[in-house]
Amino acid sequence: MSGDSTVGGAHSAGMRDFSGTRQPGAPRPDQGDRLDGVADDWPAFEEPERRFWVVGRAELLAGLVCAVAMAAAGLPLGLLWAATAPRLNVRAVLAGSEVAFDAQAGVDVYFALICAVGGLAGGVLGFWRGRDGGWPVPAGLALGGIGGSLLASWIGHVLRSARAVSQLPEGTGGLVVQLVEFRLRSPGFLLVLPAASLFVLSVLSWLSLFLMPRRA
Repeated sequence: MSGDSTVGGAHSAGMRDFSGTRQPGAPRPDQGDRLDGVADDWPAFEEPERRFWVVGRAELLAGLVCAVAMAAAGLPLGLLWAATAPRLNVRAVLAGSEVAFDAQAGVDVYFALICAVGGLAGGVLGFWRGRDGGWPVPAGLALGGIGGSLLASWIGHVLRSARAVSQLPEGTGGLVVQLVEFRLRSPGFLLVLPAASLFVLSVLSWLSLFLMPRRA
C-alpha cells in the first residue's frame, strides 16, 4: 500500500514538473507586460524618402553658376552674331530689290545657329557643375539662357542697326527703316539657347547612367 502511494506521489510530482516546464525563450508570466512594452518601443526603420524639391546649398550654388554663365554668354554670342550675320545692301533696298527679305532670313538663321552652339556649351557646363544637383541646374540653364538670348539680340541690334539706318536718306519712310534695321525678327529663336542647353544636359545625364556611376 505504501509502495502504491509512493509511486503515485512520484507520478504526480513528475506530472507537475512536466506541466510546469517553461520552454526556452518563452516569456515568464510576470514579464508579459514588460516584453510587450519593449516591443512597442522598438524604433521602426524606414527607407529615407528622396524629395526632388529639397536641395542644399551646393545645388543652389550650381544652379546660380549656370544661370550667370548662360546670361553672360549673351555678350560674346551677340558680338559673334553682329560680326558674322549677312549684311544688307541698303542701295538695293532703296531701289526696290527684294534682297532685304533674304538678308533678314539669313540674320535670324545665323542667330539660331550661334545660340545652338552656345547652348551646347551651356549644357556641358550644367552637366559638369551639377548632374546630380536636382532642379536648380536646369532652372538656371533655362532662365539664364533666356536672359543671354535677349542680351545677344540687343547687342547685335545696337552694333549693326544704327550704321545701316544711317545710310538711308532723310525723310525715309518707317517701313524702309524697319527693313534696314538689324534685329531679330523671329522671337521664337530666343528659346534656342535655353532649349539646346537643356537638351544637351538631358542627353548627357541619360548617358551617364550607363557610362559612369552617380556621385553620392
